[in-house]
Amino acid sequence: MRYLIVKTGDTELLRDSHLEGISDGEVFRSGVLLSRLLPRDNEVYWYGVPKKLRALFPSRQNLRFVDSFDEVEEPDEVFYLERTEVAIPKKWETKTRGFYLDGHCWRTVPRFPELEDVISSGQGSSRYSHPHWLYKLCGMTWRGEPYWSYLRVQVGETRKTPLVGLNPRVGIKWPQKGWPMERWWGLSKKLNALGCKVTWQPGGDMQSYVDWIYNLDLLISVDTLGLHIALGGGVPVIGLFGPTSPEEIPKWGVGFWLWERGGKMTHSVDRVFDATRRYLRAIRSGHIKGHPGTSLLNDMFKKTNKYPGSWTRFNRLV
Repeated sequence: MRYLIVKTGDTELLRDSHLEGISDGEVFRSGVLLSRLLPRDNEVYWYGVPKKLRALFPSRQNLRFVDSFDEVEEPDEVFYLERTEVAIPKKWETKTRGFYLDGHCWRTVPRFPELEDVISSGQGSSRYSHPHWLYKLCGMTWRGEPYWSYLRVQVGETRKTPLVGLNPRVGIKWPQKGWPMERWWGLSKKLNALGCKVTWQPGGDMQSYVDWIYNLDLLISVDTLGLHIALGGGVPVIGLFGPTSPEEIPKWGVGFWLWERGGKMTHSVDRVFDATRRYLRAIRSGHIKGHPGTSLLNDMFKKTNKYPGSWTRFNRLV
């Protein structure tokens, strides 16, 4: 089968921001579809992935990122995952699953009234997760597939001095996800006093960002791209939530979520510090393994060369 995915990150599946811009985290986590499609030797085209994000996805001969529909051979199915108008060829419209514009309202095909209600309400929460709805929208059932991502493999023993990364920056679509910087600094001081080594979210390119995350013992992040990269690689991560719901993001055995139900990022420094101390204890005792125990990806990768730091790239078995 040949598939075309239309996902640019201009909108988010469950609850979208009113601000314009690309949600990098939304694009990356939509790659959970690839964990079902690619192992079966289907041919997949993906329209709309920003070039800076393509390095996050392991390469495969039957996966092609395209910037024009002229690069796409006739698809058997189209997954249209945006609520913005992207002019796909009309001859493909009958093959399309996902969103379509009905007058002034975006609806789903096949029809999922519950998902439409979640979207129209603006609450962005439901009893099901983001991967559940994403698969449903594409006519499939999610069975726990992980993100399509490089996996980190822990090398050696846990450090005597835990390396904790702080990931405070947020994208332009969701400035309200930010936790006040004075609280980040307060948390940093407490972690240093506990005996942790603290490192801050770096600048630079996407590869250096991934390298930084994959070298950590624990990441503390708001609900943004860094959190999803950590989940994709199996890096233990504490997520801070307020305006978005943690219920839509599976933890995959390495996540620990803190949520302020009022929708504000009012987490106290003490609350986050206490959660961090407990989670570091769980990591050290072996309850948090730091990488997925079972995953569809495990059977599809083989370890090749060890790179400096604590993560290893994999090559596909082809």
